[in-house]
Amino acid sequence: MDKLEGQERETERSSTQEIEMQMEEVKNNGNVVKQRRASRPKVKTGCSNCKIRRVKCDEARPQCLKCVKSGRPCEGYPAHKRTVDFAIPIAPRPELEPRASVLAASPASAAPQKQHHLARPPRMPRKKTAIVLNSAVQHHPPQQTPQLPSPTVYRPGGLIFDAQESQYFQVFRTHTASELSGFFDSEFWQRSVLQESHSEASIRHAVVALGALYKTLETAAESPPGSPDNGTFDTAPSHYSFALQQYGKALKRLRESLANNEKRSDRTTLISIVLFTCFQSFTGDHRAAIKQIQYGLGLLEERRQNSDQPLIRRKEEIVEDELVQIFTRLAVQAKSYDMAFHFPHPYVIRLSPQTPPSPASTQMPSFNASSSSDPTPTIPPAFQHTHEARAALHALCERIMRFNEHLSSLHRGPNNILPKSVMVQGHGFGTQLKQWDSAFAHLLAGRRHRGVSNTERAGINVIKMLQLMTGILYQMAFSTSEMEFDAFTPQFREIVELASELVLDEELALAQARCGKAASCRHTLAGAGGGYRFPGLAGGYGEDGYAHIKASFALDLGIVPPLFVVATKCRDRRLRREAIRLLMSSPRREGMWDSILCGMAGQWIMTIEERELSQWSREMLGRKGDEIVPDQQRVMVKEILFDMQSREATLRCGTRGAREGDLDVRAKETHISW
Repeated sequence: MDKLEGQERETERSSTQEIEMQMEEVKNNGNVVKQRRASRPKVKTGCSNCKIRRVKCDEARPQCLKCVKSGRPCEGYPAHKRTVDFAIPIAPRPELEPRASVLAASPASAAPQKQHHLARPPRMPRKKTAIVLNSAVQHHPPQQTPQLPSPTVYRPGGLIFDAQESQYFQVFRTHTASELSGFFDSEFWQRSVLQESHSEASIRHAVVALGALYKTLETAAESPPGSPDNGTFDTAPSHYSFALQQYGKALKRLRESLANNEKRSDRTTLISIVLFTCFQSFTGDHRAAIKQIQYGLGLLEERRQNSDQPLIRRKEEIVEDELVQIFTRLAVQAKSYDMAFHFPHPYVIRLSPQTPPSPASTQMPSFNASSSSDPTPTIPPAFQHTHEARAALHALCERIMRFNEHLSSLHRGPNNILPKSVMVQGHGFGTQLKQWDSAFAHLLAGRRHRGVSNTERAGINVIKMLQLMTGILYQMAFSTSEMEFDAFTPQFREIVELASELVLDEELALAQARCGKAASCRHTLAGAGGGYRFPGLAGGYGEDGYAHIKASFALDLGIVPPLFVVATKCRDRRLRREAIRLLMSSPRREGMWDSILCGMAGQWIMTIEERELSQWSREMLGRKGDEIVPDQQRVMVKEILFDMQSREATLRCGTRGAREGDLDVRAKETHISW
C-alpha cells in the first residue's frame, strides 16, 4: 500500500512539473494564455449601429438608448430574414360567406366557420445540450408586456410589388407601424397587419398607402435620420398622390372580392376597416372614418350576439380579442370627439342599446360595445403591466360613456348635461376610477426607474392623463356651471406636468439623435412646424420651444384630448397657456384629434373669457386669489365644424346649460384657418 501511494505521489509530482515547464515556456515566448469564453446563443436583433459597434442594444423605440447616449442616429430595426421554408405564426383565415358591402347600413349574419387542419412544418434536428440551472440564483423580473399564447401556423404567399410599392411597404414596416402604435407597443400593427398583407390584396394596398402617407408627413417636415431614399420621387405631393392611388386600389380590390362572392373572414374585414379608418383619419376625412367605425362596431356586436360568450372573453381567439380592444378604443375616441365638437347626426357613435333602424332608415347602425348583462370587470389590487391598465381604463371609459348616453336619452338636458338627482346612479364609476388609480400608482411612481423604456414611460403618462380627464368629465356631466371646473385645478396641473414631461423627453431624445451636441444644432423654432402655419402662438411667451419634434400621427389617443380639456376648462392662466403651448408645439394627429385645431380653439376660448382681465405676464405666476375669470364671462364650446383638408374651421361657443333656440348673450362664432 505504501509503495502504491508513493507511485501516485510521484505521478502527480511529475504532472505538476510538466505543467510548470509548459507555462514557463509560454511565458518566455511572450504568449498569453487566454481562457476560452463560454458559448452563448447569439442575439441577432437590435439596430444596425449597435450591431456594427458590437454592443448590446436595448431595442427601445423610436431610437435605442445606446444610440441616443452616444449621439448617433438610430437607423431602426431591420426585419428578420426569412427562408423559403420559414413559417409565420398567424391565425388561420376561416372561410365565411361574403358580405354585401363594407359600408352597409346593417351587416349580414356570418356563416359558421369551417375547421382548418394545417400541417405542421417538419422539425429540424437539433443538438442536445445539457443545461444546468441553479434555482437559487434564478430571477424573474415583472413583465412589462403581457405574454401572448402562440397562434397556429400559416404559410403566406409571396408579395408582388413594383419598385415604388416595395419602398413604401418598407417604410410602413420600419417606421409607420411603430408610429401608428403611438405610445404603446402593438402586436396588431407590427405583426398582424403585416402578416395579413401577404394573403389579402386590399390590406396590402392599404399598407402601402399608409406608408406613402407617412412619407408625405415626413417629407413636409425635416426627414429624420435613416429614412429610405426614394430618389427623384421624394416630394410631399408625389407621396400623397401615390397614397391616394393605393387607397383607391385597396377599395377597388375589396369591392371586387365582394362582387365576385369571394369568401372573406370577419377578421380580414375588420383589419381592412381599421386600415381604412386610419387612412381617412390621417387625411382628415373624419365623417368617412366614423362610418367605418360604425360598421366595424356593428359587425363585432353581431359576432358577440351569435357567440355563446362575449367575444372579448374568448382566450383562444387572440387576434379577435385584440381587434375588439382596438374598436373599443376607436368607439371611445369617436364618442369623446363628439362630446367635444358636437358632431351632427348620423355621424355620432351610439354605445347604449337602442331599437335597430328599419331597412328604409338612413341612420347608421348602433353598437352595444359590451352587453348590459356583462359583469362589471374587476380591477386588481395592482396592474402587472401597462397593457392591462390600458385595457381596464378603456373598458371603464366605455361603460361610463354608455351610462351617460343612456341617461341623456331619458332626460334630454341642454348640451347633454344630466340633472344631479341621477348622479347617484353612477356612484360606482367614481369608486372604480379610484380603484384603478390605486392599482396604477406603482407603475406611475416607477416610470423613471432604470429599465423602463422611453416608449413605456410615455405610455404610462398618457394612460394617467386619460384617467384624470375621464374623472373630470364624468363628474362635470351633472353640472350646469363652468365655475365648478375650478375644483379640478390639481388634476389640470397634473395633466400639464405629465404632458410637459412627455414632450420634453421627446425633444431631448430627438435633439440628441439628430444633432448630437447642442453647439452643433442648427434647428430653429421656425422649422419645428414642418410647413404648418402657426398664427403667432407656437413658441410664444418667451419659453423654450421644441425645435426637433416632427409632425406625427397615431391612431390612438394620446396627449391632445386631455390638453384640450385643460385649454378650454382650466381658468388658471399659467396652466391654460402651458396647455395651449404644448398643443401648438408640433402638429400631432391622434386619431381624429388634431393638436393645432385644439390649440387654436383653446386660444379663442381663452381670449373671449379673459378679455376683461389685465394682460397676462410671467410676473403673475406667484399671485393667487385675483384675476379669476368671473362666471358671466365663462363659455363652453358648442360646436366646431371643420375641414382638415383645407385646414379651415368654424367655432361656436355659448353659455353652459343654455338650451338650443334660447337667447344666449354669450354666444359667439369665429372662422379660423391654419
